[in-house]
Amino acid sequence: MLIPTSVNTKTVTDLRENTLNLLNEVKRRGHLYIFHRSHPKAVVMSLDEFVKIQAMLEDYMDEKDAEKLSEEPRGKGISFKDIAKKYA
Repeated sequence: MLIPTSVNTKTVTDLRENTLNLLNEVKRRGHLYIFHRSHPKAVVMSLDEFVKIQAMLEDYMDEKDAEKLSEEPRGKGISFKDIAKKYA
Protein backbone atom coordinates (compact mmCIF):
# COMPACT_ATOMS: atom_id res chain seq x y z
CA MET A 1 0.00 0.00 0.00
CA LEU A 2 1.42 3.38 -0.99
CA ILE A 3 -0.56 5.37 1.56
CA PRO A 4 1.17 5.93 4.90
CA THR A 5 -0.70 4.10 7.67
CA SER A 6 0.12 3.19 11.23
CA VAL A 7 1.34 -0.17 9.93
CA ASN A 8 3.88 1.14 7.42
CA THR A 9 5.21 4.25 9.18
CA LYS A 10 8.12 4.59 11.58
CA THR A 11 9.85 7.51 13.19
CA VAL A 12 13.42 8.72 12.93
CA THR A 13 13.83 7.51 16.51
CA ASP A 14 12.74 4.01 15.47
CA LEU A 15 15.27 4.12 12.66
CA ARG A 16 18.05 5.29 14.97
CA GLU A 17 17.34 2.96 17.89
CA ASN A 18 16.14 -0.18 16.14
CA THR A 19 17.70 -0.15 12.68
CA LEU A 20 18.04 -3.91 12.12
CA ASN A 21 14.43 -4.65 13.07
CA LEU A 22 13.26 -1.78 10.89
CA LEU A 23 15.27 -3.13 7.93
CA ASN A 24 13.78 -6.58 8.48
CA GLU A 25 10.32 -5.02 8.43
CA VAL A 26 11.19 -3.18 5.20
CA LYS A 27 12.20 -6.49 3.65
CA ARG A 28 8.88 -8.04 4.75
CA ARG A 29 6.61 -5.14 3.76
CA GLY A 30 8.51 -3.76 0.76
CA HIS A 31 8.77 -0.19 2.07
CA LEU A 32 8.26 2.01 5.13
CA TYR A 33 7.67 5.72 5.53
CA ILE A 34 9.94 7.56 7.96
CA PHE A 35 8.43 10.49 9.85
CA HIS A 36 10.11 13.18 11.93
CA ARG A 37 7.90 15.25 14.21
CA SER A 38 4.75 14.05 12.43
CA HIS A 39 6.06 15.03 8.98
CA PRO A 40 7.07 12.54 6.29
CA LYS A 41 10.80 12.72 5.62
CA ALA A 42 11.77 9.58 3.68
CA VAL A 43 10.76 6.23 2.27
CA VAL A 44 12.92 3.18 2.90
CA MET A 45 12.32 0.40 0.39
CA SER A 46 13.58 -3.12 -0.01
CA LEU A 47 16.13 -3.89 -2.67
CA ASP A 48 13.62 -6.15 -4.44
CA GLU A 49 11.06 -3.35 -4.66
CA PHE A 50 13.72 -0.89 -5.83
CA VAL A 51 14.82 -3.24 -8.62
CA LYS A 52 11.19 -3.76 -9.65
CA ILE A 53 10.52 -0.02 -9.79
CA GLN A 54 13.76 0.60 -11.65
CA ALA A 55 12.83 -2.04 -14.26
CA MET A 56 9.38 -0.48 -14.68
CA LEU A 57 10.95 2.96 -15.17
CA GLU A 58 13.41 1.58 -17.72
CA ASP A 59 10.57 -0.09 -19.64
CA TYR A 60 8.64 3.19 -19.61
CA MET A 61 11.64 5.14 -20.91
CA ASP A 62 12.25 2.51 -23.64
CA GLU A 63 8.61 2.85 -24.70
CA LYS A 64 8.94 6.65 -24.93
CA ASP A 65 12.14 6.28 -27.01
CA ALA A 66 10.37 3.80 -29.32
CA GLU A 67 7.49 6.26 -29.79
CA LYS A 68 9.94 8.99 -30.82
CA LEU A 69 11.74 6.67 -33.22
CA SER A 70 8.47 5.55 -34.80
CA GLU A 71 7.77 9.16 -35.80
CA GLU A 72 11.08 9.57 -37.64
CA PRO A 73 11.23 8.93 -41.38
CA ARG A 74 12.44 5.40 -42.11
CA GLY A 75 13.99 5.84 -45.54
CA LYS A 76 14.15 3.25 -48.29
CA GLY A 77 15.69 0.42 -46.27
CA ILE A 78 17.42 -2.76 -47.46
CA SER A 79 15.56 -5.92 -48.41
CA PHE A 80 16.20 -9.13 -46.53
CA LYS A 81 17.22 -10.76 -49.81
CA ASP A 82 20.02 -8.20 -50.32
CA ILE A 83 21.25 -8.64 -46.75
CA ALA A 84 21.23 -12.44 -47.14
CA LYS A 85 23.31 -12.17 -50.34
CA LYS A 86 25.83 -9.92 -48.65
CA TYR A 87 26.34 -11.99 -45.49
CA ALA A 88 25.48 -15.56 -46.57
